[in-house]
Amino acid sequence: MALAAAGCASATPGTSDTSANTPARAAAAITTAQAEQAFNTYVAATAQAISTDDGTLALSVVTGAQQAVVSAELAMDGAHPASGDSAAYSGVLTLESAAYTYGTPAFYLPEPTGYPRFFVADVTRAVKGIRPAPGAVASVGGAEVPVDGRVLMLFQQSTAAGPWRLASTSQLPAGMRLPPLATDKNGYVPQVPLTATDLLAQPYAAGPLQAAVVDDGPASAAVKAVDEGPLTTALYQAARDRSGTGLQVPRGDIYQWEMEGTAYPAFALQTANGGALVLYTMYLNRTVAVPSYINKGDPIESGPPIAVPLDLSLLLPANRPTPRVELEGQDLLSFAAVDPPAGAAKIQVIAIGGGLDYAVAA
Repeated sequence: MALAAAGCASATPGTSDTSANTPARAAAAITTAQAEQAFNTYVAATAQAISTDDGTLALSVVTGAQQAVVSAELAMDGAHPASGDSAAYSGVLTLESAAYTYGTPAFYLPEPTGYPRFFVADVTRAVKGIRPAPGAVASVGGAEVPVDGRVLMLFQQSTAAGPWRLASTSQLPAGMRLPPLATDKNGYVPQVPLTATDLLAQPYAAGPLQAAVVDDGPASAAVKAVDEGPLTTALYQAARDRSGTGLQVPRGDIYQWEMEGTAYPAFALQTANGGALVLYTMYLNRTVAVPSYINKGDPIESGPPIAVPLDLSLLLPANRPTPRVELEGQDLLSFAAVDPPAGAAKIQVIAIGGGLDYAVAA
């Protein structure tokens, strides 16, 4: 299958930076006891970090995309809301690292290859001390997910002597299901090379194909390979409508969005029917700017004031001037997608996590 490029809705297409994992050397198989210890260490440390408002401790048990998102949350918590209303933003670690209670996790342990090692904890979590109304949802990158629900937590260890840390958390929206995974005689799940050619698409292409749909919607050629749903066509509509962003577009300015790849590693586990569960991360950028900035004009002309939503203001320098050229917010999002065997159904993106990690204004 030809790889559909991922591009922004009104600019030059981009592609994913994820590539096949090349193990440096053999690694020992992960045991269930190791996975349980890593999971419990994360849960305990995060609970303590929240109760003591200890950002250093919170960052010590995360890595990769999760660390970037938690770092942004800590920066937002330490900022002063531009509106002057401290009640408009609520406290430390409110998104990916909120205080949760967890059920009993199921651990998916991959067959050993090399480093980084990883495993997945499949667990149901609930926000501690809160009983949301039935059907209550939260927004992640414009997608609606249940406030409480089932998540896939990807843990990673970079070296033999390194600690296990949480690399991403992806939650299943209502109606999404995780397919059964394959296991060998010892209960381990075979890994799938990111360049495997016996699937609908090579696993590394799941992100770029999803991005093409999020960027261009039903007009994208990638809809031939990617199923519609809350994390593809609905995410396109949410990006187009600026849902949940608070972004406003002054008269004469342009709004655009773009999903693009990251340098964080991707992983793939074999499903029972010979497909792959692919775990990866993507950036989702949203920009409001004057036409000369979008079109790389010279000179770039300033336009009318661009209103800055509260969450973006918390990631910008204090006492900044009102932007008149551009305002950009970036989400760092984790995903799980099911890449079926060749000739089978379309790729289905089944889980999302992450949050805002960057903002710039001029």
